[in-house]
Amino acid sequence: MSSRVTDPAGIGRLLDGLDLNARNLAFVAKASTSEVWRADTAAGPVAVRVLAPHPGKPTEIDTDVALRRHLLAAGTALVARPLADHRARPDLSVAPHRPAWVVDRWTDGGRALAESADAVWHELGRLLAKLHAIPVAGHGRLRVDGGGLVGRCNEVAAGIADRFDDPWPFSDQPLDGHPLADAAPAAGAIASRLERLEPAIRAASDARPVIVHGDLNGANIRQADGRLSGLLDFADATVLVPAWDFALLRHFLGPQAVERTLAGYTADWARAEQLARDARLLALVIALHHLSRAWTLGLPERRETALDRLRSGLDEIEAE
Repeated sequence: MSSRVTDPAGIGRLLDGLDLNARNLAFVAKASTSEVWRADTAAGPVAVRVLAPHPGKPTEIDTDVALRRHLLAAGTALVARPLADHRARPDLSVAPHRPAWVVDRWTDGGRALAESADAVWHELGRLLAKLHAIPVAGHGRLRVDGGGLVGRCNEVAAGIADRFDDPWPFSDQPLDGHPLADAAPAAGAIASRLERLEPAIRAASDARPVIVHGDLNGANIRQADGRLSGLLDFADATVLVPAWDFALLRHFLGPQAVERTLAGYTADWARAEQLARDARLLALVIALHHLSRAWTLGLPERRETALDRLRSGLDEIEAE
């Protein structure tokens, strides 16, 4: 992994330039798209996010900020409120190479776990329903267009490939050329099982596209006192069908998290059942994506986790 792109002095200068008088400045994490710092300030605790993407990840944070501002303006309180960003204050920087940055109000709470309280998942479902209801056009990762948000691709398959690496069967890459071929001793057998499901997987992504969060892992879903305290990091927000968000949730936190989130997302049980079925199929594509990312980043543990998700997902579908 790359080293930090900034240091406490750079973050402190930025916050001083915003008249926030930082105290207790601390590095929090290196995420896939940015570094995160925390500070106590005159405006309360804040998070400073500095763009520092891993290979293949988004190289700007402006759509993340624009989407959160849209949700906040619509009355959605459970996203971090941006206080300042590099676009509004181009005179301020955190490092000589001037990476993009945003200062947000700090979101309290710990990461969500599979066993988190039902209320956490029900509230996440209600928040996702609001996100998915935002009018949008196009496909793929978001871009800001005249103050609005649109997908930057014109076709469904291109939009899926814009978010996921080697997303068979929505890419031109056959399975025998996918990193799966080198990752598993029985790769040929796994590929045959996947190919039998290709029509169903394609059908699962045939619906009206919406803006999905695009990275529903436990670290981005924050909980406190048995309630949802915030949904973080919209850097991977993409115009896709809604089931992709539930497929991501399934990959990271399991089928029970999906079931409980859908209980808050919709009162239409038939729709919830369909989304759960589609998510189970699309989670296979997400496991392939993580296999590809593990190869790109040189992470053998992540590869094994993705293979386990792929095998267990196939077993569950075939057991029906």
